[in-house]
Parts: sequence; C-alpha cells; structure tokens
Amino acid sequence: MFARKICTSLVAASLIAVQAGRAQANDAAALVGGLLLGGIIVNEVNKNKQRQRTTTQRTTRSSGISSAQRAENRQVQTALNYFGYNVGTVDGALGRKSRAGISRYQAEMGFQPDGYLDPHESEFLLGSYQRALASSSVPPYNQIVAAQGYNGLLRTYRNEQLGIATPNQPTPGVQRAAAPAPVPVPQPAPAPVAQPAPAATQPEPVTARANTGGLPEFNFGTVSKSVNDHCSEINVLTAANGGITTAARVTDAEFALNEQFCLARTHATAESTSIISTIPNTTDAQLAQQCEGLAQAIAPYVASLNSESPDQVVSKTAAFLQGSGRPMDQLVSGGKVCLGVGYRSDNAEMALASAVLLAGAGQTGYAEMVSHHMREGFGTTAASAQQSGAWMKMATDSLAAGGTAVLGQSSDRVAVLNAAMQGGNSPSSNAAAALPVFPAPSNN
Repeated sequence: MFARKICTSLVAASLIAVQAGRAQANDAAALVGGLLLGGIIVNEVNKNKQRQRTTTQRTTRSSGISSAQRAENRQVQTALNYFGYNVGTVDGALGRKSRAGISRYQAEMGFQPDGYLDPHESEFLLGSYQRALASSSVPPYNQIVAAQGYNGLLRTYRNEQLGIATPNQPTPGVQRAAAPAPVPVPQPAPAPVAQPAPAATQPEPVTARANTGGLPEFNFGTVSKSVNDHCSEINVLTAANGGITTAARVTDAEFALNEQFCLARTHATAESTSIISTIPNTTDAQLAQQCEGLAQAIAPYVASLNSESPDQVVSKTAAFLQGSGRPMDQLVSGGKVCLGVGYRSDNAEMALASAVLLAGAGQTGYAEMVSHHMREGFGTTAASAQQSGAWMKMATDSLAAGGTAVLGQSSDRVAVLNAAMQGGNSPSSNAAAALPVFPAPSNN
C-alpha cells in the first residue's frame, strides 16, 4: 500500500512538472500546439477505428456489386467504347482496363484522371452517348465524326458545354415560315403646305465653360488573388485543349506548371478531407480557427521566402517545430489538414504556411506547392523564376533521391514539372533546330 502511494505521488508530480514546463512554452509554439489540443491530429484510437472501417469496406467490396450497379457499369463501358476509349468486353465489372479507359476520358475532358467517375463525369459521359446516338448522323456532327471520329464528337459536346459554339450548328426545333406581309395600297401624297420662313436669330456668344468638375478619387485596396478562380480558368483551358499537358507536349511552360499546381491542389484537398473524416466532433469553424493559428505561427518563415534560400527557410522552420515540443508526425498531420482547409476556403496565406510547415517537417515534396505560390504570388509577393524554381528543384531532387512522393507526384507528373522548369519544347527552339546548316565559304 505504501509503495502504491509513492507511485501515485510520483505520477502526480510528473504531471505537474510537465504542465509547468508547457506553460513556459512560447506563444508561437502554443499556436502550433493548438492544432493538437483542438483535436486536429488523429490519435491511436481514431486510427484503430479507421482500420476497422477500412476492413469493413474491403469486406463489403469483396461481396460483389448489385445488379443495378452492374447495369450502370455496363452503360459506362458501352459509352467509353463508343467514344474510342477501348475498355474491352462490356461485362459490368470495372477492372483495370476500364479504370484506364476512364482515366483517359477524364484527362481529355479536363477532369481529375483518377479512374473513378464522380456523378458529374458519369452524367456527362452517358448523356453525351445518348446525344450522339441521336445527332451523330446529322450536320454538322456527321462531318465532325467523319473528320475526327467519335472521340472528336465528344470533345465537341464538351466545348459546347463550355460555351464554345459549334460552326453551322443547327437551331433546335423547326422554324415555321412567317406569313407574307400584305402589300400596302399606295395612297396619293397630300399637297405640301407652305410654311413661313423662320425669323433669323442672332447666335449667342460662346463663352468658355468653367471646369468646376473633378475626377473621382478612390482609394483602391490590394485585391488578394484567388487560387480557386485561377484554377477554374486553368481547368477550362485544359478542357478546351483536349486534356492535361504531358511532358512531350510542353510548349507553354507557364501553363503546364499552372496545370500541375491545380492538380496538386486537388490532391491536397482530398488528403485533407480524408484525415478530417477520422476526427470526431470537430466543426469547420474549429478547423478554421486552428489553422489560422498555424498560419500565424509560420508567418515569420513565410515572410522570409523572398529573402532567404529554401534551405535556410526549411532549416529555421524545422528548428521552430522541433522546439515546439510536439511530435513531428502530429505536426505533419496538422499541416496536411490545414493545407486542404486553406484551399477549400480560398485562403492562400493559410495554404502557403501549411506547405512551408510540411517542408520544414521533412516532407520536402511539398516544396512544390511553395514554388507554385511564389511563382504566381498566392499568399506572398510574386518571386522571380530563379527563386520559385529553387523550391521546385528541392521537391524534384528529393523525389529523385528516393524521398516520399506526395500530392500525386507520379513519374508522369514529375516529368512534366521537369520539362516545364527547363522551358518546355518551345516552338522557337524547334524552329531553330530545323534551320539548315551549311559550311562557311572558304576565302581561298
């Protein structure tokens, strides 16, 4: 009994000591710590619950799909085959070949090429198939099919949805010819009546008008750039171009980098949503408040982006995180959550601070996002190509050295990033390479 009392006293004393030590932590570290105290980081209990849910989901999948779902899958496969995305036999089972066909369809239409159709993508595909059955044999769509195939017809439907008119597009419905207007019966013109000439008037002297008016004066504030609006514009252009730029097709390096930025933003948002789904009893307002605290804590390091090298910023951020006394894996989880929260709420400063935190926590693949923000001026002052490029190089060098790929950094994505950072396949360089080369004439 005496031994138990001693143990109890020691535990209580240690808890008091820990609390006293924490009370002496600086305010910035407390802001980052708020992410943990606010319930942002997933604890082991939640991880176990997630594992249980995953096991349940896997068990459900293995039990097969319903007849209704299989019928819908057949419709999807039929439409994909019709538009040239060969998925093989129409059997209602979306296997590897079907997923590959869906990814090609998504890429060409400007959607996220993940192999899984969301409701909008499925509706557009199936609706376009039904429309093609009715319109592919009438002008101008039959000419499009003859010149570009059914895949070109699908792109035409996509362009029309984006507001791009199809030349010679027939007007829906049948227009009835208007009845001819009755021919008017000519009437004799009335005899003109003589009017007295107006009295001559003297012109009034012209005087200069006093310039008493003034131009309006407004104090225009600085408008924060919107990442959401930016990516909406990029996605429309991607769809109009027939799909996302590949490494072999990089002719506009700036546009290719913007496509990759918006694609990485989609991955970041999805990753954040996945983590948040495992956090119980947390509201959006609580998440926003915690992530605002993160942005404030990392603000000094964001402010040094344009004046210090990536290695210096990462080193100082890492020292701050290590001094906060928080487990690094929990800080990483908090950074991932707030990166997505920043993009969903269109808060570029929050998203940039989260990316800097993640890079400082050893997740150097997120340096890609820092580069994109610096290049476009989202959440910070727009930097030079050399400054933003240094952050991109940090990300790609890390991947080349075997670092962890994040944000969907597949080999194809990295190839596009490298090609764009090198300037792409510019038409001018190709034209110069095609110029003939002759030996210089001899002076003899």
